Amino acid sequence: MNANEEVYLRSSDRGFLSTAGSSGRPTVVPVCFVYDDGKIYIPVDEKPKKKGATLARLSNLASNPSVAFIVDNYSQDWTKLSYLLIHGMGRVVDDEMEERRAVDLLRNKYLQYLSLRLEIHRVLAIEVKETRYWAFQPR
Repeated sequence: MNANEEVYLRSSDRGFLSTAGSSGRPTVVPVCFVYDDGKIYIPVDEKPKKKGATLARLSNLASNPSVAFIVDNYSQDWTKLSYLLIHGMGRVVDDEMEERRAVDLLRNKYLQYLSLRLEIHRVLAIEVKETRYWAFQPR
């Protein structure tokens, strides 16, 4: 990822995570995230989920770690359109120090997380492998 793409990614508040399980059926969800050192961290937080259900993103990652992630700028003024598409490998963070760092970074970016118990939930990591940036270019 180049420096301009990093700035674009860091300036975004919301992204969309796309995963697919072993059946190939895709799932896309809007997520909060933080970027650090070639990785995107996404919390699995306390917001309401279907009771007793395993989240599709978690079961999908268990069988297929290949993911896509996108951040964009949409405007009715189409001259301001842009996006950054990222392909990478997703995983549940299992290293305690890495997870603590991710939680600290998420709380610094999103004040709402100061009152949520992120440490009792999982954090997902995406290892960035490939990027594609696009922005409107006048002809």
